[in-house]
Amino acid sequence: MISGRMMTADINPADSLNPNSPLFTLEKAIQTAGISCEWVSMWNESVCLQIDIASGRSSRAVLISEQDAIKCLEMDFTKIRALGEYDAYEVLGEDPCIEVSLSVNSGPTSRMLERIPGWEAAAPANPRLKNQGSVAITGARGEDWLAELGTPSDRFDILSGRGSVTLRLKGRQNKTYGEALAFLESAGNAILFEVDLKYGLSFAFRRMRPAVATRFVRRTSLNAAAPTLPRLQYAAEPLSLYRYARSAVGMPLLEFLAYYQVLEYHFYRYSQRDLLDKLRNELRDPNFRADDERHLSRILRITRQPGRGYGDERGQLKSTVRYCVSEDAISDFFSVNPEVLRHFSAKKQAIAGLGPVDPQRKKGDLADSLCERIYDIRCRVVHSKEDGGGQVDSLLMPFSPEAESLRAENVLMRFLAQKVLIAGAIDLPA
Repeated sequence: MISGRMMTADINPADSLNPNSPLFTLEKAIQTAGISCEWVSMWNESVCLQIDIASGRSSRAVLISEQDAIKCLEMDFTKIRALGEYDAYEVLGEDPCIEVSLSVNSGPTSRMLERIPGWEAAAPANPRLKNQGSVAITGARGEDWLAELGTPSDRFDILSGRGSVTLRLKGRQNKTYGEALAFLESAGNAILFEVDLKYGLSFAFRRMRPAVATRFVRRTSLNAAAPTLPRLQYAAEPLSLYRYARSAVGMPLLEFLAYYQVLEYHFYRYSQRDLLDKLRNELRDPNFRADDERHLSRILRITRQPGRGYGDERGQLKSTVRYCVSEDAISDFFSVNPEVLRHFSAKKQAIAGLGPVDPQRKKGDLADSLCERIYDIRCRVVHSKEDGGGQVDSLLMPFSPEAESLRAENVLMRFLAQKVLIAGAIDLPA
C-alpha cells in the first residue's frame, strides 16, 4: 500500500502510462470482478490504481503501483477483505489466512523474534535476509488452525506495506466478516498476551490511522514575534502533567486524564475562592443574624467539605474553569476551531450519553455546560469496572470509536489546561 496520494480533477493520471502497462490489465480484471477502482496520481508523479477492498459494510482503499501490478494479477480480490480498524486482511478460499500488522511496544524489532524458540529464518544462507523468517505457533488440542509470527508475506506487503512484523492466523474458515473480526481479536490478542508473558515481547495490532486524528488539530494563529525569555513561572507539578498529556501521542484516554489532572490540581485554590465569595455575600447581607440558627445553617452548608477542596468535584471543576477562563475566550476558541465546534454541536454525538453544546448560548451557561460534559467523560474513563461502577456499555475503552473521538475533546482540554496554568503562574525573577 502506498501513501502520498495527490488529487487530480481534470487530467486522467492513466494517460501518462505506457499503453502496455500491467496496471491496465489489472484494471480490466478488477472491473470484470465488479470491484470499484480509480486512477490516482502520486506526489512523485507516479501513477497507481486504487482498489476498494471489501470491509464489512464499507470498503478500504488500497493503492497498487505499477511495480506490484503483475503480482496482483495472481490475486483474487473478490476473496480478500479488510478487517475492522486494523491493518489486517483476510484471504478466503481453500487456504484461508488472516494477517495483521503489528506495532512493537518493547523496543526495536531487529533480532527480537529470533529470541523466541522455534524461529526459522526464511533464507539462512543469505546474510541480507537473516532477520526474515517466522515462528510457528501450534496447539495440542486438535485445533483446526495455527498461527505464525514473523515478517510480512508478499501479499500483505502489497496490500499494506506497513510494519516489519505480522501475525498470521491460518486455516480457520470464517463464514462472515463479523466472525473473522471476532476471531482475530480473541485469538490474536490471546497469542500476543502469552508472547508477552513468556518472552517479554510486547506487540499490538497496528490500526489504520483514523480520519478523526488528522481532522482535530487545534488551530492557533502563528506568532510572528521571535521567542523571548519568559516572565512567568509555572507550577512544576501541573506543568509536568501538561507535558505528559502532550506526550501521550495516540493515547486519547491518557491524554484526557492528564489534562484533567492539570485542572484538578487547582481545585483547592479556586473552589476556596469561590467559597470565600459566597461566605462574604452571606455575611454582608444586612438581614444576616448570628443568633438565627437558620442563617448559621446556611453558613455550615456553604463550608461543608465532601472531599479535598470545597464543594463536590463537579462544582470544583466549574469554579476552576470559571475563574481561569473567560466566556469570551471559550467562544473565541470555538470560532477558530470549526472542526471542534462541529464535533461539540452535532445533534448525534460521537460519545454516547452526551448532549450537544451550543457555543452561541447565553453567557454564563457555556463554561458550566462544558464542565458538566468534561466531568461526565472523566467518570466514564476512570470508572472502568462492571461491579458498581456503571454498566459495561457505559465504559470508555481504549481503541474504541468513542475513545478516538476524544481527540476533539482533548483539543478543548489542552486549551483549558493552558489557561489554568497561566492563571496560576507567578512572576519569574529576572
